Amino acid sequence: MKKRISLFLAVLLLIGMLGGCKKTSDQEQEVSIALAAAPVTIDPQLMADTNAGFVGSFFTAGLFGYNAERELIPVLAESFDVSEDGKTYTFHLKEGLKWSDGRPLTAADFVFGFQRLADPDVGSNSVYLLTDSCTIKNALEVTSGQMPVSELGVSAPDDKTFVVELEIPCPYFTALVTMSNFTPCNEDFYHSAGDDYANSDTTILSCGPYILDRYEPLAMQIHLTKNPYFVDEEDITVTGINLQVVANAQQGLMSYEAGYMDMVMVSGELAELAEGDPELISFSTACMFYLNLNVRTCPALANQNIRMAIQKSIDRDDIVKNLMRTGYGPLERVSPPGYYRQSDGSDFSGDEKQYAEQASYDPGKAGEYWQKGLSELGVSSITLNLSASSGANSILEAIKSQLEKNLPGLTIELKLLTAKEANSARLKGGYDMLYTGWVADYADPTAFLALFISTESKEGYNNPEYDALYEKIQNTIGVQDSFERDELMHKAEDMLMNDAALIPLYTKGDAYLIRKSVQGFQITPTGVGCILTGLSKEVE
Repeated sequence: MKKRISLFLAVLLLIGMLGGCKKTSDQEQEVSIALAAAPVTIDPQLMADTNAGFVGSFFTAGLFGYNAERELIPVLAESFDVSEDGKTYTFHLKEGLKWSDGRPLTAADFVFGFQRLADPDVGSNSVYLLTDSCTIKNALEVTSGQMPVSELGVSAPDDKTFVVELEIPCPYFTALVTMSNFTPCNEDFYHSAGDDYANSDTTILSCGPYILDRYEPLAMQIHLTKNPYFVDEEDITVTGINLQVVANAQQGLMSYEAGYMDMVMVSGELAELAEGDPELISFSTACMFYLNLNVRTCPALANQNIRMAIQKSIDRDDIVKNLMRTGYGPLERVSPPGYYRQSDGSDFSGDEKQYAEQASYDPGKAGEYWQKGLSELGVSSITLNLSASSGANSILEAIKSQLEKNLPGLTIELKLLTAKEANSARLKGGYDMLYTGWVADYADPTAFLALFISTESKEGYNNPEYDALYEKIQNTIGVQDSFERDELMHKAEDMLMNDAALIPLYTKGDAYLIRKSVQGFQITPTGVGCILTGLSKEVE
């Protein structure tokens, strides 16, 4: 009886929280989705958090995007050319592009959008996309204020031609520009909105599938309607989207069960409870959690046999099963599965056991590597610190227990850091082993391979041979369809795994409860946004 009363009170609280929301059966051709938190901003050039990226995918569109099969395709671009040296991209826009208010969308809008992203006065936290992910000409000087934004390497020779000049070749550039940060911005509209730009649904323009028609900063509800001027408007069948911020995961599940939400993301215990439900759907993402090893200044980790011993001593299946639960999977390679298709159409990381010899749990083999390493170092014991942010306590304890059990003479000292300290350690060093994670900004294996390039300020992996191979990958011209480039990236991953340059642990996917009446929902390969051209809803 107490449980029934508690559930009844909880549902009453939920109804009050959802305010004027209708049950999904009352909403014709509209899909209601629960959000974990309100987006920090809806200004595309300022988006830096996953919630903003998710919301942005409903009302923004860029030069390239993804279809329902997660294949990279032109969206606002009709075609593009790449110069012989791979440094100049010329995009030819589709005919008749328009903003959501009917005004023409031209190449000048892309120029202004890129310039806003680079402008230090705008202050975007995503400027690294211009300077580090793919280096646009003069981006370093513009973002630091040494040059005006007019000097950024972007131009519009005419209304339908947008040109981007790069400092060095960037074969994955078309994948990078799928992010909302690279979408166009109309300069006249921007200046007319003034300081209120992107602060309400009336001070933002859409060039994507939907138009924001109800939005306030940090609002609990966001509503969007179909954009009649979207270039692929005929492929958008759902007429409206309701985004509802739900305070916590349990309330999200309750709102779904009560019929107020068509979709809700679940994780942890809630995902475990839903396991086996036909409405539970999981999506792979480009995410890797791993141990970063300081091979530069830690003598023990500079020894390959010691690194291989650590690699073979971790039971990833046990960690995932007992600590991570639904949505996570063990990872025995650098590149997680499901986010990048090779030139032949196959998954670059489709063979999840490709590196079983190097990484699969094998205490006996680990012991052999360990004894060789100790002998080469002339020691009988080793002490290493293992650092991570404080939220990873249970995972660190599990890794410590496994390593100390399987490698006699090893002592692991745990060092818990604040989130800021952990990020600083990743960038500047100060650790032996660092537990960390990485989500790819773009759907290309170099998003992970680039983490292990040698730099003067980084204490991680340091291998000139690997650096040379990575540079060759970057200089292999052929955008997304180069068989040679795919082979080079496999060689780079081979080198990292054979050398135990890092210790991959697990990958994370997104799990959603989605009603049977909603079909075709898909997330982007990186997991940041969603793909809407295949979305449909059967009205009951």
